[in-house]
Amino acid sequence: MDVTSIADYLGFQPLFAPLSPKERLDLATRMRPKHFARNEVVFHRDDPAGHLYLVASGTVKISVEEEGGQEVVIALVRGGDVFGELALFDEGQRSATVTALTDTIAFTLAGRDFMDVLQHNTAAMRQLLALLARRIRHSTAHIEDLVFLDLPGRVAKCLIDQNELLGSAGRVSLTQEEIASFVGATRVAVNRVLVDLERRGLVTLGRGHVEITDVDLLQKEIRH
Repeated sequence: MDVTSIADYLGFQPLFAPLSPKERLDLATRMRPKHFARNEVVFHRDDPAGHLYLVASGTVKISVEEEGGQEVVIALVRGGDVFGELALFDEGQRSATVTALTDTIAFTLAGRDFMDVLQHNTAAMRQLLALLARRIRHSTAHIEDLVFLDLPGRVAKCLIDQNELLGSAGRVSLTQEEIASFVGATRVAVNRVLVDLERRGLVTLGRGHVEITDVDLLQKEIRH
């Protein structure tokens, strides 16, 4: 993808849309495409920060590791979304680990380069603050789910949320291990829940994915 194509792509992304064509073109000249293979770590928690990433294609997961060594997934980031945006405000350590779930192409941008532009564009700054606010609300809701929902409820909510993010097609392309990381449980425990949901006709299990067959009944599994 050449610089002009990258600049055009930025125009469709909420964070970069408020910028002028000249500003987007300037940023595009500073962005570098990077390819990450499936399961490749983009960066680890506590790594030095300094760059944000715009996902052009693919999916990455943002996760942290509990004291016992179990991974907990905080969020999935897909094409058109940004991650690592805290690097815009400081160049401290990363707060989480990011790993490619699929083959992924992302554009990297040094935080200082974007901040140079943001200082002269209040609309873009508001978009960035809105992005951070959404991240905080999502993290808060995820913590509430882990605390207040039982495991079947957490699994059901995970499937429904990811289905909605993917356009409500009914197919959630996550392995059982990935779902377990998302809901803070073991793969064995999640498998028992999924097998029970399949037995009752709510889902159909496939290799590396789950098909939602009755979203209304699945919704009823979410009980606080």
